[in-house]
Amino acid sequence: MSACVKLTLYDFLLVAAIRSATQIVLLHPSIIYQRQDLKSSLRLPEAYFVFGRAIAETAAVCCQFYAYQNMNIGDAAAIVYSSPFITGILAAIFLKEKLTLFNVLATFVSFGGVILVSRPPFIFGSEDDDIKGARFAVAGIAFCGTICNSIGILSVRRIGKMVNGYALVYYFSIACFTVPFIITAITGNFPMPPCGARRWLLILIGLLGFLSQLSFVKAIQLEEAMLIAVIRTVDVLFGYILEIIIFGSTPSLLSALGALLVVSSALAVGLKKIHSTSNDSNTCACNRFNNKSKIEKSVVSQNQYHIETQL
Repeated sequence: MSACVKLTLYDFLLVAAIRSATQIVLLHPSIIYQRQDLKSSLRLPEAYFVFGRAIAETAAVCCQFYAYQNMNIGDAAAIVYSSPFITGILAAIFLKEKLTLFNVLATFVSFGGVILVSRPPFIFGSEDDDIKGARFAVAGIAFCGTICNSIGILSVRRIGKMVNGYALVYYFSIACFTVPFIITAITGNFPMPPCGARRWLLILIGLLGFLSQLSFVKAIQLEEAMLIAVIRTVDVLFGYILEIIIFGSTPSLLSALGALLVVSSALAVGLKKIHSTSNDSNTCACNRFNNKSKIEKSVVSQNQYHIETQL
């Protein structure tokens, strides 16, 4: 989808609005067929977090689309997928979740990777300071989108299972259509896409966005969340491959090294989480087996006692 966003050549707000409109149209049949109750999610205080998440994710999508259009896709994806570490810090502050030393070290490594990708001019000074400054500004917008994405994730964590997943996606799609549409209408950057390949490309972005949301929700239902997060970091690799094949742009050594730091940090945290979860499951299974053995031995000893008493 990131390559399609860059190929459209339309304003990023217009692309976000059309993508969300396509998602709304595709969501309605599923909501009607499954008879989902969307009004129940509007009860207070859940409604605050539902709409807060919708606005935060809308800002995140707009920032990500802007970054995809104005910098290397792989570099933008590397910054975007540093969100798990931002989420961990914010969760420790606002939700009082535990932040281990390993996660703190992984966060510093990931942040170092983001610095290598964005290359701020006050650290990496050169003769092309204007180009460096423009690149750093785009990277800063992408990082703002990462923070907004983390806020959206925290809102979902705060809500828990009190709100249906379809309601979260539906209200997010409405917000992500309404806000960019109003902004583009006011600024006058709302040209009607001409007939042809570019219009179909916009529809394809909406279809891919819908399928990605649907696949992500289904994967979360079937597999561990951390494993899904680890698999999604492969998007960084796909971003660089698409950038090379479609746009003929080769990433610099610093960008590749920064992306490697981000991906390796996410892999390390995810695999550690999966390993600890597996150990906890094995421990629980062993404890249940030991308890069952003790109960069986107790029953056998009681039966022997009753037999001996009768004799």
